[in-house]
Amino acid sequence: MELPNVDYSDAYIEVCKKANLPINKMPKCKEDLSLAYEIALKELNPHLYQNITSPDPDNLPVDVAKRYKKGTMWTSDLKAYEENGFTGTAANIRKEMNEARDMIIAQKTAEMKARNDKHAEDMANKPKGIRYGAPLPEEQVQHYRNQIGYTGLAEWQK
Repeated sequence: MELPNVDYSDAYIEVCKKANLPINKMPKCKEDLSLAYEIALKELNPHLYQNITSPDPDNLPVDVAKRYKKGTMWTSDLKAYEENGFTGTAANIRKEMNEARDMIIAQKTAEMKARNDKHAEDMANKPKGIRYGAPLPEEQVQHYRNQIGYTGLAEWQK
């Protein structure tokens, strides 16, 4: 059985055009890439960079390599993937992290909106005026009367 050849030339040409770099020979490994091309590939098409360089999973820390081989990705592994040339995998993790962050923000915003709407409805349906408030305790009324000198008697009765 013959495996099909994968051609990355169109993607490589696209990266070169976006980065305003001259289109040169298709690199076969990391050593064939100059710094400008390496940076352009990492930024513009991290999956292509990972496919061209074909990093070895055995260069990853053992726990990260074990998870990589199982297809399990942890957010804490992001730095290890980037340092070892797994830029496509790191881009996937970063994308998932951003989507999760957006979902959390949307959920919290919906909760805040629900609380604000309930509060606005409560305020709109609240009876207006002081007579609907709770009556003051007798101690507070008497304290205030003593403060201002109110006895309940007319001036001529004092």
